[in-house]
Formats: sequence, C-alpha cells, structure tokens
Amino acid sequence: MNAIRQIVEVKDRKISIELPENFNAEKVEVIIFPVDEEGYYDIHEEEKNLMRERVKNTDPEKFKNWRDIREKYL
Repeated sequence: MNAIRQIVEVKDRKISIELPENFNAEKVEVIIFPVDEEGYYDIHEEEKNLMRERVKNTDPEKFKNWRDIREKYL
C-alpha cells in the first residue's frame, strides 16, 4: 500500500494534490484534517542530519517486520 501525506493550501475551498508518476491506483481514500499552524513546524537541519546519521549507521538485521509486531502487540 502506498501512502502519501501532504500539507496543501486551500484555495476557494479546493485543494490540489499531485501524485507521483508511479502511483497507479484507480481510486484513493482522502481524509482531510485542518492543520494547526502552531503545531506544524519544520525540522531543523541539525535534527535532520542527526536522523540521517542514525539511519545510516543502523544494522538492517535489527529491524523487525511490522506484521510480526502488529500480530504480537495489537
């Protein structure tokens, strides 16, 4: 399943969502939530770099399958 999350501007009570070229679904489900401007913030470059470094140094063998986790805990 492909999921896309975007924050878009509303103009004249309309929104426009551009999908990637490889998104081939015939139908989609759209859920709209208003964005709380105070709760929405950009991540600073320093934090982005820290996350990139942690992901780069992560051992893929330590990742667990989401389905296994879901079955065990949900």
